[in-house]
Amino acid sequence: MILTERVSGIIWVLSLLVLPISSFSPLSELIGGTNVAPLAVIPTILILVFFWLPFFIKSGRKLPYHFKPLLLFFLGGCLSTLLVPFRNVPTFQNFSLDRSILETFVTIGMGTGFYLVTIFMVRDEERLRSTLRWISISGLIVMAVALLQVGTWSIFQRYPEWMHALNKIISSSQKLFEHRASGLAFEPSWLAHQLNMLYIPLWLGLSVSGQSAFRKKLFNKIQVEKFLLAFSIATLFLTYSRVGWITSIFMGAFIVFRLTNNWVKKSTLNAKRGNQHLLHLGVWVGLLIVLMAVIFLAGFLMTIIEPRMADFFDIQRLLDRGLLDWAAQLSMAERFMYWMAFYGVFQLFPILGAGFGVPGFFFLQTVPDFGSQLLDINELILTRSYLPNAKNLWVRLLSETGIVGFALFVSWLVIHWRNAADLDRKAKPSLLKAMGLVGKLVVIAMIFEGFSLDSYGLPYFWVSLGLIASSWLIWDQESVKIGENIAVTNESKA
Repeated sequence: MILTERVSGIIWVLSLLVLPISSFSPLSELIGGTNVAPLAVIPTILILVFFWLPFFIKSGRKLPYHFKPLLLFFLGGCLSTLLVPFRNVPTFQNFSLDRSILETFVTIGMGTGFYLVTIFMVRDEERLRSTLRWISISGLIVMAVALLQVGTWSIFQRYPEWMHALNKIISSSQKLFEHRASGLAFEPSWLAHQLNMLYIPLWLGLSVSGQSAFRKKLFNKIQVEKFLLAFSIATLFLTYSRVGWITSIFMGAFIVFRLTNNWVKKSTLNAKRGNQHLLHLGVWVGLLIVLMAVIFLAGFLMTIIEPRMADFFDIQRLLDRGLLDWAAQLSMAERFMYWMAFYGVFQLFPILGAGFGVPGFFFLQTVPDFGSQLLDINELILTRSYLPNAKNLWVRLLSETGIVGFALFVSWLVIHWRNAADLDRKAKPSLLKAMGLVGKLVVIAMIFEGFSLDSYGLPYFWVSLGLIASSWLIWDQESVKIGENIAVTNESKA
């Protein structure tokens, strides 16, 4: 048993260290050239097959209740996919419908595996603390690589051959980006996704809560997570990911509102009820104005440092020529076309959706006419050879699984928000209580990051939500034990 624990623990650490490698070239080639090929899936499969599954069978334990809506979501998607032969699914270039469906099942299996393994491996507070430390170490590594990339390009205006050679192994994109950091990810936006879905919520939540996964402080003064948070924000900036920036702004806004709300409650504790309401109203109106100012300031800065956002404040063009033409000037219209095309598939099959991996085949039927004016859409149709994807998790859910699957997936997220709220509100000041705030930040981040990436196979939100579920289960078990001890004590006194 001890040997089993040690071996599974070592494999778990390895999976955490390689989490940032989101598109490992040899693995990508092995599974057919897909972009989503996280290296961490290999140790995850080992844990699932050789440790989780035997433990699950022998112990007779049930799956955590968090998994039920996810399982129902999957079953609903399977039902919709079984109906595909009865639908008139068009062809798209020479792509195989069966292969697309299979790839979607594989990516959902990968994501579910990350989620279950995280819950399985984090079974007490000490293992939680250890896991958070190793996640932080992996984050530090990827941020160092990102800084090296941007620094090298800024100094030499090129990348040395050894960096190209290493990147060909690490990333199936085979590409290093000018002036932009991609770290160990497929591209800069994927690095931003990593930071926003795992590292920044973790370090921000722990920093605000004053809790740390590390026993010691830097120079005996600085909490390690605060240093990592500052480093991660700088790295996120260097990705030049617009959705990534917006996501971090809203996470920061949530923290500001939270801290302000706590301050207002303490300040008005002894004030009259009428004065309390007036002060609350004044503070929230003031904060809303500040938030809007920050958003406009961020937009102005983007127009200076990001060429694609140069026409952000061209409101007259928006009024004269409409939203899509204005978005085209910001290099955003192509993304809108994908969203609208896949939403069109949802309109065709609103209840159960078109099925896993199917909506891309309807692209030519549902893409708006405005798409014919865009180079990216024309290249996709005429010259490129890849099946269109939604580029938006929420639209993908609607198009593949309909309103039923969408509702089940969202209910799965709501469970994690409620778990995080329980920890944040009820747990005693500890690492578990801090994970409540982390969990809220993760859900907020996922809402916005869902408008940028649509893959089920990237591990970051699965691991983050698995950590929240684990933290809640640990706290719930501790609460039950405390209740049992109190009951025994009362009985002995009686």
